[in-house]
Amino acid sequence: MRGWAILAVGLLCAGCGQVADAQANLLHTIRIKDAVGDYEKARAPLDRCVKAKLVVAAYSEAHDSAETEAWTARENEDCRAAASAMGATLPGSARP
Repeated sequence: MRGWAILAVGLLCAGCGQVADAQANLLHTIRIKDAVGDYEKARAPLDRCVKAKLVVAAYSEAHDSAETEAWTARENEDCRAAASAMGATLPGSARP
């Protein structure tokens, strides 16, 4: 009788990992969509720089290296544009 109870609990928990993975993937998808949506709404150069950083973080947490790399490049462009708009230079940027 005790063996059946253990077997039943084991069978019930067998799908728990898959459910947790699916929920984690859904959460990552929602975070990414929200971050990209916020980025697309941003108009000011500094705001776009900050929002791009949040998109990079969302893709990084989702372990999507290709999108993380692509958005990192976009972030670098946006942050250079923001610095230029404010008359500043980013660390490591060469002055002409």
